[in-house]
Parts: sequence; C-alpha cells; structure tokens
Amino acid sequence: MRSQSRRLLAAAATATLVSGLTLASAPAVHAAPTAGTETQGPQVQFSPVTVAFSGMPSTVKAGGAPTEFTAILKNTADHQMDVLGSVFTIADTIGSKPSQFKLEYQAPGGTQWRDAEARGGINGGVWDIDRNVGPHLAAGSEAAYRLRLTVTADAPAGRVGAGFNAIVSDPTLPPEQRISNAMSGYPGLVIVPAVTPTTPASTPAATADVRLDGMPATFTAGGEAKPFKLVLTNNSGKDIRLVPAVVFQGQAVLPSGTVTFEFQGPNGEWAEGAPGGDSDHPAWLYIALRAGSKDAAVITLPKGGTRTINVRLAFTKDTPVLSDSLVAIAGSLPGTDESAAEAFSPKVDFTIEAAAGPTGIPAPTSPATSAAPTTPAATADPSTAPVVPAAQATTGAPSPAAAVEQTGDTARAAAAPAAPAAGTGAQLASTGGSSSAPTAITGATAIALGVGTLVVARRRRGAQGAGN
Repeated sequence: MRSQSRRLLAAAATATLVSGLTLASAPAVHAAPTAGTETQGPQVQFSPVTVAFSGMPSTVKAGGAPTEFTAILKNTADHQMDVLGSVFTIADTIGSKPSQFKLEYQAPGGTQWRDAEARGGINGGVWDIDRNVGPHLAAGSEAAYRLRLTVTADAPAGRVGAGFNAIVSDPTLPPEQRISNAMSGYPGLVIVPAVTPTTPASTPAATADVRLDGMPATFTAGGEAKPFKLVLTNNSGKDIRLVPAVVFQGQAVLPSGTVTFEFQGPNGEWAEGAPGGDSDHPAWLYIALRAGSKDAAVITLPKGGTRTINVRLAFTKDTPVLSDSLVAIAGSLPGTDESAAEAFSPKVDFTIEAAAGPTGIPAPTSPATSAAPTTPAATADPSTAPVVPAAQATTGAPSPAAAVEQTGDTARAAAAPAAPAAGTGAQLASTGGSSSAPTAITGATAIALGVGTLVVARRRRGAQGAGN
C-alpha cells in the first residue's frame, strides 16, 4: 500500500512539473541518470513542506455563490524552503469541464483576488497559482493561500476531489536533489445540482364507492350467521383494481376468535375472511375478504361497473354483550405514479345480544340454578316444531329447524341452525359511500401491491378520537 501511494504521488508530482512551471533553479531534475540507474521521467522526492486545507466544504452548489477556503503551506524543516509555484486540481470522474469552474486566489499576505489560470484538455481541471513564483518559508513558518471556487449551473452533480500541490526547492541541497513536491491529498467535494430535484407527490389511486346493504341491527351470541351484502361501484371513470375489507370499529375489544365473517367468491363458494389489527386502535378488528390465493383477492372493476359480494356474519356463544359498528373498505392498488387509496362506507351500528333460552328467557348462567323442563313422552308432538316461512326460505334469512329427541320418558326440542342460501349477486346502484367516509377511521389501510393482502399502513394520529 505504501509503495502504491508513493507511485501515485510521484505521478502527481510529474504532472505538476510538466505544467509549465519554469524550474530554472533546478536544472538537475532533467539531468542524465547515473550509470546502472533507470528512470522514467523526472524524479521528484517528497517535500518537508506540508499542505493542508482549512474550511474546505463538503459540498458546493452548482450555480451558487463562490465558496471560500484556505490552503496552508508549512515548512517542517529546520531551514528555509522556497516555493517555486503551485497548482490547484479538481480530480473528476463525473464529466465536468474546466469551463464549469472558476478559481480565484489571494497570495500569502495579499488582499487582492486574482484569477487562477486554467489549463483545459481534461475532465475537472488544473489551475496555476503564482506560476514560477512563491513564498520563501523560514524554518517552521507557514504561508496561506486564500481560494475561492465557483461552479457554474450547468456543472454535473457528483463527487470530485480537490487538491493543492506546490513545487518546493531546498537551497541547502545539491541542485540534483533540491526539488520536492508538497501535496495536500484530494478530499472529496460533492457538487449538488442548482435546483435540488423533488419527488412529485404521487396521485392517489382511483377508488370505488362502497356500501353495506341489508346489515342486521342485532346479532345473537352463538346464533346463526346473518347475511347481508357489500356493494362496490366504480364511478371513477377508469378501471381500478382493489381488495375489499371490513373493520369492526368499536370501543370494546372484539376478539377475532369470536367472529365468523364469510364471503361468497365468484365461484359461489363461501370462504372465511383474513383478520388483522391496528396498533393505534387495539379494539378495532380488520378483516380482508381474502382466502386461499392472495392474487385471487384482487378485484378488477371496470369503469361504471358494480360488484355485489354476499357476506354473512356470526358470533360465538362466548362473545360478550356489546354495541359495535361495521365499516366496509375498498382499498385500491396503485398504478404508476399513484399511491394506495381507500374508500369507506357509511358506518352501520349493531348490537350483540346474549343467547336466549327456548322460551325467549335469557339462558341460565349455571346448570345448578335452572333445570331443563321435562315433558311426558306421550305429550311430545312433532307438529309443534317451528315452521320455516316461505319468504325466509327464498331470501336466505336465518330460520330455526326443530328436531325432537326422546330419551326414556322425556323429550327435548332442539333448534338446529340452517345455513343461509347463497345470495343472488344482483347488481346494485351506488350510494356514494366513498364520499361519506366516517371520521372515526383514523388508522387508514393500504393494499400491498402484488400480494393483495390488507396492511395497516398509515397512522392518522391527529384525529383518533373523532367519531368514536
């Protein structure tokens, strides 16, 4: 590593020597080599004079105001050293040109700004400073060059290196050994564009109007599933891709294990939705209408189209008695230069009631406090079983079916839940659900592109209590 650095420095020194500096005081630099010694170009040794930058910025703006900093030369020898001339270099890998930079300098002890002479032909640039002249540095003394760099507005943005080199002569040495090269190294300098590009705000994706039709006002814990419909209407004027979901937006925690939310797919089969949550609203339960293949959850809705999804909802017998509400969500998948967007249905309130006994009286809390009524076997009459109304049979509304079970001299009437009939999937008109989004939804949702799964993505913390 050390030998490589020396070769790099020697190459830089050679470039400086051929920069046009007149080294009359060092004729031996070009002297013929001694016998048995091979040389490749001028041989320049490292200088006891050091060069360091002060105030060098890490960035400079293209088209901006001039940037000032200082190059400080210090003589570490115990005798005088003479500076014969200096150069400032921009080492470039981004394709800049000398014409895109302007360098000015003040000589040590001076107050007048002078233009440094640029030499073209390479990327970046090399500028001569005090050509063929320079300060005489006494032992341990310093000399400071004030520098001012301006970058034109059309300069390319990127990282360059800035360096300051000086050719030094040691008058105490023989002519062939006097010349040395003082170098600063090349600290990085980042050129930022004249106008910082900004990422344009993405346009929210188009959304569908969404509503809940026929949502029951009450449910019974442990009771039959009750059907209703989720209706999506595309009035956006363009085709959209979306994944529907619902959110139980209540004050009390509704455990996901107590909820059975099912939806009917295009093939007519019923599937259970995928539950999720929101850390901002631990009492809220999100359920995406997704099951099986994730891609199958994505609905493509053409402009002007309507999709009606049959859904049904039930609660387990251990569900607590409470009041809750349900909101339907249509989460749109973003297209190019779009962000995910959601539309919300109006909020529908409902209550969950405790399971009732066979006579409509609330079920006893303990078997010890209530005995099951017995009836002589001879009085059991199958004709007393509830009759399913014809209207319920055709609409898919829940209805009990009675069965009589006899054991010895007793009989018990037991109600068995009947699965609701599949919905007809009729096309329903929109009520503009997306324009009346409930303000209580503060934990908005987004749909992850390509996977069709519901993800809680944004937190609208400023209005968590609104509408609850």
